Amino acid sequence: METHQLSKLQTGLIVTLLILIGANLRTALTAVPPLLSNISTTFNLPDWFLGSLTTIPLLCFAIVSPFVSRLVHRFGMLPLIAAALVVLGIGSFLRIYSFTALLLGTLLIGCSIAILNVLSPAVVAKYFPRKIGLMTSAYTLSMTIFSALAAGMSAPVSSVIKWQPTLQWLTIFPILTLIVMLINWQVQRNNSPKQLKRSSSPTHHTKSVWRQPLAWAMTIFMGLQSLLFYTILTWVPSIFVAHGMSQNTASLLLGLLQLSSLPMAYLIPNLAGRREKQAPLMWMIFGLFVLGLGCLMIQSTSLIIAIVACVLLGFATNAAFSMAMILFSLKTSNPYETSAVSGMAQSIGYLAASVGPMMAGFLHSQFNSWTIALAVLIVIVVIMTGFGLAVDRRKSVF
Repeated sequence: METHQLSKLQTGLIVTLLILIGANLRTALTAVPPLLSNISTTFNLPDWFLGSLTTIPLLCFAIVSPFVSRLVHRFGMLPLIAAALVVLGIGSFLRIYSFTALLLGTLLIGCSIAILNVLSPAVVAKYFPRKIGLMTSAYTLSMTIFSALAAGMSAPVSSVIKWQPTLQWLTIFPILTLIVMLINWQVQRNNSPKQLKRSSSPTHHTKSVWRQPLAWAMTIFMGLQSLLFYTILTWVPSIFVAHGMSQNTASLLLGLLQLSSLPMAYLIPNLAGRREKQAPLMWMIFGLFVLGLGCLMIQSTSLIIAIVACVLLGFATNAAFSMAMILFSLKTSNPYETSAVSGMAQSIGYLAASVGPMMAGFLHSQFNSWTIALAVLIVIVVIMTGFGLAVDRRKSVF
């Protein structure tokens, strides 16, 4: 279904749906780290388990993502999104009641967000094939803004209403999204029942995505940018503290890094969507990463150097993520191909993401310095860029 076939009401509903899906992609997860001490005190949890509240969703992303394409073929895209939103709401609501509920809720949240992660580019490819850049920026920008708000506001809000209601209130996001999706579903059914029925199932057989060389190149690009992002996010405060800064300053600098990522969530999808070739943008991302990591290598208490490093890395990490997400739509010709490639790439990508922070921590413990770990990250940037340029040379995955 293309944009010109949609009424203004349908277009407005789908754009709203995309923005709300973006709001659900990280909020349930980023609200948790600032509340870990509260959660630990309430449930008397060991320190080792607290870290798993971040790791469990990443593993869910990796395990569930490859199966999303098959589920779309069997049930249709919109029903699957609706089911994911229901599960996300249940997980967000239940996780505050006990240790068992926390574990189960985290698993449900991870599985449901994995489905939404994979299907976001597919929704864009299905409804806005001529505005892929603009619509990709709509949900990536929404994801970035709402995840930052959840991370920044959860601790202050919990000091007023306690941590349990703070997390439970996040259920409002999947509920609102589900309402908009059901309204959109009904409008489509009333306006074009036959077309909706046809669009709910694939019209042709899609070749195995696991046998496509370009899909593997995109998967490696996705995986390495995920590894870079989660490694930088995990260790940047520790690196600044090792340079002689206070923990409070390091925490504020991490906030600056996340805030700096906002412009790229809008710019990269729009620029990439208007271009035939992405090589100049790939080289720009390469330069931002190398300069940012290079600044981190400078062992200095200079706030200016630290700010420059955080701004550059904020630009780099979100530019790389946004590029990975839009490539799923640009390099495929229909929503079913998009969901297949997206599922494959995100599965391996989030497995890589879970390895990165441990690798950097191990290198730091072995050499008692962050320089070697940062040098390895620069090598990973080089490899990522190589695969990004390889993706750019071919027009389509299939």
